[in-house]
Amino acid sequence: MSNTKPDDRPLFTYTIGGVKIEMPVRPYPSQVSMMDKVIRGCQRQQNCLLESPTGSGKTLALLCSALAWQKAEKARLEKLSEEEFQQSLIDWQQKEQQKKLKEKKQKKPNSPEKKLAETNISPAKTKGLCLSTVVTISDDSEEEMAVFKQPGKKRKINNSRDLDVSDSKSMSNDESIMTNDSSANNSLMTEDEDEKIEPKTVTNMPKKSRPVIPVIYFCTRTHKQIEQVIKELQRTSFNTAKSCVLASREHTCIQDSNIYYPQISYKSKTELCRDLLDPKARRRNSIKFRRTIDRCSYYDNGGVKISTYGQLAKFGVESVWDIEDIVRLGISKRSCPYYGTRLLLKTAEIVFCPYNYIIDPVIRSSMNLKLKGHVIIVDEAHNIEDQCREAASLQLDQTNMNMAKADCEKVYKSCSNSLSYSRLARYLSDLSKWIDQKSNDIKTYDDYNRGVISWTGTYTIASFDDFGIGLTAFEKFKKDCETILADSAEESEPDDTKMDTKENGENELVEKEDSDLDEAETLENRSSQDNVDAAITNATKTVLSSICSVFSLLYDEKYKFDYHVSLEKIMELKKYEHKERGMKTAGIGGWINAAAQPDDSRPVWKNIISFLCLNPAAVFDELKTTARTIILTSGTLSPMQSFQSELGTQFPIALEAGHVIKPDQCWVTSVSVGPDGTDLNGQYRNINTYNYQDEMGKVLWDVCSAVPHGVLCFMPSYMLMEKLYNRWQVTGQLDRLRRIKVVMCEPRRGDQLEELMTKYYAAVRGDEKGPSGALFLAVYRGKISEGLDFSDNNARAVVAVGIPFPNYKEAAVTHKKDYNDKHHKNKGLLPGWEWYQIQAYRALNQALGRCIRHRNDWGAILLVDSRYEQPKNLSGLSKWIRGRVERNSSWSTVVTKLKNFVETRQHEDSIAALT
Repeated sequence: MSNTKPDDRPLFTYTIGGVKIEMPVRPYPSQVSMMDKVIRGCQRQQNCLLESPTGSGKTLALLCSALAWQKAEKARLEKLSEEEFQQSLIDWQQKEQQKKLKEKKQKKPNSPEKKLAETNISPAKTKGLCLSTVVTISDDSEEEMAVFKQPGKKRKINNSRDLDVSDSKSMSNDESIMTNDSSANNSLMTEDEDEKIEPKTVTNMPKKSRPVIPVIYFCTRTHKQIEQVIKELQRTSFNTAKSCVLASREHTCIQDSNIYYPQISYKSKTELCRDLLDPKARRRNSIKFRRTIDRCSYYDNGGVKISTYGQLAKFGVESVWDIEDIVRLGISKRSCPYYGTRLLLKTAEIVFCPYNYIIDPVIRSSMNLKLKGHVIIVDEAHNIEDQCREAASLQLDQTNMNMAKADCEKVYKSCSNSLSYSRLARYLSDLSKWIDQKSNDIKTYDDYNRGVISWTGTYTIASFDDFGIGLTAFEKFKKDCETILADSAEESEPDDTKMDTKENGENELVEKEDSDLDEAETLENRSSQDNVDAAITNATKTVLSSICSVFSLLYDEKYKFDYHVSLEKIMELKKYEHKERGMKTAGIGGWINAAAQPDDSRPVWKNIISFLCLNPAAVFDELKTTARTIILTSGTLSPMQSFQSELGTQFPIALEAGHVIKPDQCWVTSVSVGPDGTDLNGQYRNINTYNYQDEMGKVLWDVCSAVPHGVLCFMPSYMLMEKLYNRWQVTGQLDRLRRIKVVMCEPRRGDQLEELMTKYYAAVRGDEKGPSGALFLAVYRGKISEGLDFSDNNARAVVAVGIPFPNYKEAAVTHKKDYNDKHHKNKGLLPGWEWYQIQAYRALNQALGRCIRHRNDWGAILLVDSRYEQPKNLSGLSKWIRGRVERNSSWSTVVTKLKNFVETRQHEDSIAALT
């Protein structure tokens, strides 16, 4: 992390809307426009839609403008709070004086001189009294006050109305920082020489309120992107802002996953963490592994060593830190980064997190994120509609649900608080029976032994009511879930002094030290308590919380029409292991018993029920009603007209910024025909012809011959990519391509991509002998099109094949189109076909954004589809691309212009390198 101080950097200062913004570089016009929109949105509490192409400094503009506004807002709120406090003190003091006068009048009605002396108090004296009172009010920050909060002790605040301030013994024993200073009380009294008035501690004295400063929540897709955003923030003068990065235990846990035995590993660090913090789980594992399992030692330091920004500074970590910084500090100080981060969150000024932390109600609740009055910035927000629909949807495997039911039954039979678990198990059992009943209605199956039946959300609710699992039953289920999950959350926050209460009423500490008993004997004695300590698993908690979240929306009168429910019945092979049943595999004389193999496979039917939400506003509605301002931004928000209708939210402030590159840095053309004059229309009926497939191979060969280094080619589906690849293998076109470029295909599995990308970058650099450069065949909406950086030589050309309309045969797409057609008038939605087109162009724009990644980058974009000849099919492109598209009637013209463009740019690069 850089240690450069803000003062060492040249700053470019701009004032927008009365807010002073400091930039580390001279901003582009697009950045100034974006900062203006951000400032206006935050000041007016309005939502924003901001599109700015990749490489135009979008992130830097967002950070500087949002934090500059926050700084100005903090100063405004603190000034307002101080003014209100001073006025409340004056009002309070006047009431106190009137009260004193009233008491004196009642005690000495025959003393007019004294009354006159008491009533004639000058404004100057009143003001002086007020100022002296301000000094006595403690306004320490939470971090500073935390120093005085010792473990196991409570601050003593004496609220006695008859406390004598002359009692020095009483004052010396008070270890707290008193909020009500006795000197202030004395200064507000007029003592009578003839009469001793006993001073009293004032309990109604106004206190200075601490203004709530809006927090900036900066969200993006991945932790890798968050790391890039933090690097940008470190460049600015706002690098002293108190930042916090929210991440899962998988990224921040420093515990050894093989803590029990080397041969036993946990599926996730989340599971390991919860087991180590739960006293009951530790006891069960102690019995299971026959060794004492201690609580995680890193957690015990979590609130001590990494809990305040002062501590971070003490250990050499700046306020703006990334995950690597906090993990490194946690390892060195043996302190938990995950829980330390949760403590830092309480006083953070800017919070970074993946945007599903904000969007998904289940995750948001588990992280205890309070968004009321705060600012949410969602970067890479082009997929937010899909993310919201997914967060409000649920796919429930009946097998997993039955396991959750069995888990609740197990706890019900052994837990003292069994009533809630009993009702949960009963509801899950009834829901499973409903699924069984409905699956009997499936009469037809496809070639893959798969049958599907579906209903509307309203029909499902009516069916639930008839089956006895309707709204009344669900409300009880939800209440029990909240109780159980709250208890689980409390148990997961262990305390050294927490006691386990046994059924006989005796209390004993969970952890025993210096025991004279042999460890094995101790474990044996504890085994009888194992049933008492039974608890539901994390998988069961996930099932329960997901059902609660989605069913709450399903039963909401506002959203019950927005659901489509389907039940899928699938036949699958399930392995059965006879060894677990005690069957012996060895026969007579040591020969293998063929009738008793260790395992075999049998076909079984599996039911999966899906609750598909068709309205993203169901999830987004809570965000819009709680947050102060929501700013959605991306390099590819276009087409933008769907966001307002789909999210059910007004976005009064919108921006489509131009690119910062010069016109000659990016050449864009549409391609209608190939070298042989074959129509390159990408519709389904055309792509299945050999003429189209062969023509596409020749197009790519010409492009790879003309363009050096890396070339990306995006296709609408894996099916088309594999079809072309196989055809080129047969015709020999693939071998011809491999003579000039290394050819790679995007894998379906994401875990295979990293190794492939390493090979691609190496081929582009020419690390190995052979072809110079690489051709990467990829798909729209895949990993290559979404989150990877292909700057400079990594992508000197992007070939966009076809228009990536979603698969209309997918149930989710079909139901969504029908839903929009049905509700587009009463809900203001776009008609189904318009929504369908927007999904295609948004995916297309995202892929085209791989070409130009910064101000000095250059590249060519080829839109290969004859449908682009029609102007209406260009309207969905991003603004910076839309105005650059050329139409060339012949392929030879395209190749000539492409070669000229590449030669010109290479010449410009050579000149720039010399200078």
